[in-house]
This record gives sequence, structure tokens and C-alpha cells, in this order.
Amino acid sequence: GQRQHQLQQQVQPQPQPQPQPQPQPQPQPQPQRQPQLQLQRLPADDVSF
Repeated sequence: GQRQHQLQQQVQPQPQPQPQPQPQPQPQPQPQRQPQLQLQRLPADDVSF
């Protein structure tokens, strides 16, 4: 009886509190500039992030 009781404790997973999703920061409106568009169009070879 004691062994089964221990097994039941192990089998039943305690409900972990789910972390509340943090509100994602709204993306700031980038000023429409042609240079930025050109930078985004660079080929993947030149982009070194």
C-alpha cells in the first residue's frame, strides 16, 4: 500500500503555474525612408548579423 501511494504521488504531476504572456512592445512606426528600404534589400551575403 505504501509503494502504490508513493507511485500515485509521482504519477500525478502538480499543475505548474503557467507564466502569463508578457505584453509584447508595440513596434515603433519607423519613419518611411528610402535608405532603410535599400538596406533591407541588401543581399544576404552582405548582411552580417
